[in-house]
Amino acid sequence: MKKNKIKEMWKQGKPGVMAWCATGNAYVAELMANAGYDGVVIDWQHGVGVSQENVVSCIQAIGNTDAVPMVRLPKNDPYYISYVLDAGAMGVIVPMVNSKDDAEKAGRSCRYAPRGIRSIAAVRPMLAYGMDDYVKNANDEVICLVMVETRTSLENVESIAKAPEIDGLYIGPSDLSLDMGVPLTGWANDERHVAAVNRIFKAAKDARVVACHHGAGPAESAKFIKMGSMMCQIGSDTRMLTASCAASLKAYREGIK
Repeated sequence: MKKNKIKEMWKQGKPGVMAWCATGNAYVAELMANAGYDGVVIDWQHGVGVSQENVVSCIQAIGNTDAVPMVRLPKNDPYYISYVLDAGAMGVIVPMVNSKDDAEKAGRSCRYAPRGIRSIAAVRPMLAYGMDDYVKNANDEVICLVMVETRTSLENVESIAKAPEIDGLYIGPSDLSLDMGVPLTGWANDERHVAAVNRIFKAAKDARVVACHHGAGPAESAKFIKMGSMMCQIGSDTRMLTASCAASLKAYREGIK
């Protein structure tokens, strides 16, 4: 089975940077994967263009590149986890995890027995690697990140970090800020958010798992990488397309004055 590039980077102490695909368009996902990102996350939770059908097409498109295909799931459910892993995803980001039990459910859903509860089927990766090779290696190569994005999950973060079979924590800054009463603009420099991040990072370090921060734009993401985040994204396809279109239109209007 193909090694998970992101996991190999983590072993070397190197953080990864992810493209974030909210359109559900396989061609856009492939373009982002070929742009030099370490991986591409398909946002099945909040990506308004992502459906159960086209998430598979996106995984297929990314899988033909050097980037790691990952999916943020609609919810913490073994069905969704097995669906995207069977389609060829190399990792999942699981939302709304508020307890150690929630985290363990996610972690074990990513692993075959005896470590977990993932069901075996003749899935896409087995076409490339064979059943024996895939089943033998998938438990170690698949990434399971659980999101910390509520005050409840923050209060339970030390126990969540110790849940079996997870690889790490993934901070959702917008929902966490909203729940903490931190403004949705400027949270990156708000001392309450920074304190929460430091607590989460410490919990991950103590449990010997990775800590990841969703980030925002390049500057915010770089800040949290310097603080210890092992993965971030620097803008979704929808945000980048909107910004590029607006910048081009502005330049044009200035040019014809």
